[in-house]
Parts: sequence; C-alpha cells; structure tokens
Amino acid sequence: MSAIRDQEYAAVVERQRPLIQATAYLLAGDPVRAERVVQLVFAQLYGRWSGLRHPRREALRAVVRAARAPVQLPWEYRPRVELIDGPPPVPTAEPIVADLQTLSYDQRAAIVLECYVGLTIPQVAEVLERAVGNVLSIAGRARNMLAAGHPERVSDGALARELKDAIPPDMRESHGSADDLAHGRRLARRRWIQRGSAALVAAVLIVVAGAVLIPTRAPVPQAAPAWPTPTALSVNCEPSSTTCQAQILFRWRSRMSEVAQSHLDPTGEYFSGFGYLYDSRYNTTSFWSGGGGALAFQMYRLDKGATEVYLQVATSRKFALRCGASTHQECLSLRLMDGNSYLVTDSTLRRRGIEVQYSPNGDEVITVIARNTQRGQILEISRGDLIKLVQDERIHLPKRCCYRR
Repeated sequence: MSAIRDQEYAAVVERQRPLIQATAYLLAGDPVRAERVVQLVFAQLYGRWSGLRHPRREALRAVVRAARAPVQLPWEYRPRVELIDGPPPVPTAEPIVADLQTLSYDQRAAIVLECYVGLTIPQVAEVLERAVGNVLSIAGRARNMLAAGHPERVSDGALARELKDAIPPDMRESHGSADDLAHGRRLARRRWIQRGSAALVAAVLIVVAGAVLIPTRAPVPQAAPAWPTPTALSVNCEPSSTTCQAQILFRWRSRMSEVAQSHLDPTGEYFSGFGYLYDSRYNTTSFWSGGGGALAFQMYRLDKGATEVYLQVATSRKFALRCGASTHQECLSLRLMDGNSYLVTDSTLRRRGIEVQYSPNGDEVITVIARNTQRGQILEISRGDLIKLVQDERIHLPKRCCYRR
C-alpha cells in the first residue's frame, strides 16, 4: 500500500512541480527561495497524501501560504549561513518579476493565480480564502499598478505571456521527484517519532501522577518550613549539563509564556503554543557559562493563527536585540509620565509589527515584538499592551541557577 502511495505521489510531483515552482518564483521573486518553498510544500503534502483529493489545488494553497516569508526546512539541522563579501548581489530578473514585488502580497498572489496559473476568480478566492468580491477588487488594483508605464499589460493575454516568459528555463521542466519523495518520507518519519515520543512521555507522566496522587498510606501533617519554598525555576542540577539546561529552559519559558498570556490573551482563547529556534536570539551560549546572555521564546496559535509574539530577556544591552533589527523599522525613545523610558516602533500590528524594549533596572533588557506573520485569525495587540507586559515584575531571567553577576 505504501509503495502504491509513493508511486502516485511521485507521478503527481513529476507533473505538477514546474507549475508550483514557477508560481513560487513569481511570488517570492527569488529562485533559491522559491526552491525552498517548493521543497517544503511537497514534503508536507506527502504526509497528508492519503486524504488528499485535489493535490494541485492543495499545493497551490500551500505555496501561497509558505512564500510569504523565508522558510525553515525541517531536515536542515544546522543554520543556513550565507557568506557575502560586500553588498549582496542583486539577482537579475525580468521586469515583470520586479514589478510584482512592488505589489502587496495578496495582490501579487491574485495576479499570479489568475494570469499565470489560469484559475478563475472564484478559484483564486478559494485558494486565498477570501470573498470573491474582495479578490476582484484586489486583482483590479494590481492590474492598474502593473499597467502603469506598461500599457500593453492591460491585455490579459499580453500579461500572461510576459509572466510565462519570465520563468527561468530550468524551472519550466521537471527534474524528477526522487528528492521530494525522500524529503516527504523523512518528514513523515520524523513526525511519527515525535508522536511516539510524545505518547511515551504522556504515559510516563500518567504513571508518575498516579504514584503521586494515590498515597499508599495516610499523609502525616507537617509544619510549614521556616525557609522560603524554592520557585519553579529552581532545579537541583548543574547548568553546564545539557539536560539541566533543557529543564531550566522549559520551566522558564512555560512561566514567562503564562505571564505574557495574562496581558495579551487573558481569556486564554488565542495562544496555544510556545517554542524557540536554535540560534543566539533564543538561547545565548555564554549565558550558561556565567558570562551573561539572553533567553527568548515565541508564542503562537497552532491552528490558523496569524499573530506571533516574541519575547527576549537579556542580561545587558550587549546581548539584547537591537531595537528595529527584526521589524526593519526605526525605534523612537518614549518617556511616560511615570518616569519610565522605552524604545518603541511607531507602527501598527497590521503593518510591520510592534516592538517595545525596556530596561527596568539599567541591566536586564526586555524586548517584545508582536506581528502578523501569515494569514489567519488575528489577535489585536496595541503598543500599550506591550508596554504593560514589559513592566511586569515577574519577567526576569533565572538568575540564581544560570548566570553570575
């Protein structure tokens, strides 16, 4: 059965890859980024292949979602580093590809799906998950912008030919499906292992909870201790140990996410997960050796959520994110009547995101960034919400167990 599924998958990938890759290229404007998007899309489709009724439609919907931002391929275990001497090279592309990048992402997607892929407006609306009238308006504005200075683009046929001619020759033909099949199998195997590990952990926790909650004899009342009870961040282990670091990180991130959620999502209806990536913005190596550093995490909604919140706490400005580096905006100094000063971006969540940076005692630096990273349900967050969050006295680093002054 698995062999038949793999054969069907390989045949579809072989047939559809040129269209999907060209679509990704027109959306992203960069062939390398387009290839990464396509690899991720087909690998993810492999895991859902058994219940997939319309592979082409699902692939188009997935590529539109993924091409909004750079992707992290699950099978890349090391950070992807580009060494550039001097200014980054500007890739050569047809004028229509550069002009597409001046449109908003939804305008670009509507034009590419209609004029290159050949979908009808109702089909475009289905892929973009928007109302038909809204898509008509978006596509109309996009056509007007593309036709400015290029009157020939008013013709649907001329615009379609220009888009088709802009696709690099190596993207117009399929080069096999072996790599996509290998990536799909690897991703499916990785998810199977993760589900099995999660189930094992859950079973162990149930057994442990049963042993704790079901006493073998009546408990003996004890007097309250005369010393302070250790906090949830206190762990009886050596921070230089990887296992100890994992325990500290999980407890710290769990607690800090609860603090952040109490300000931004007090009803607990939006955020459903938190995590981090393996780079210095989330976990500075020097932090564990006593040289200071930073810890961070991000909060998100697992099911169709658009808004993400990133929170970093650094021991000093030396290790903190430079304000505006992530949102690509200028940060302004804001001093409130209570005497506190903040670095903030003069923006809204719907544009590039909101960033607030605060140093309560002149040493630790707290950075919070909220932004919409994709389509989906949006959580309304204001700059005032983030200012209240960074003022919370519970936000701190686990000083006692992890670094020295």
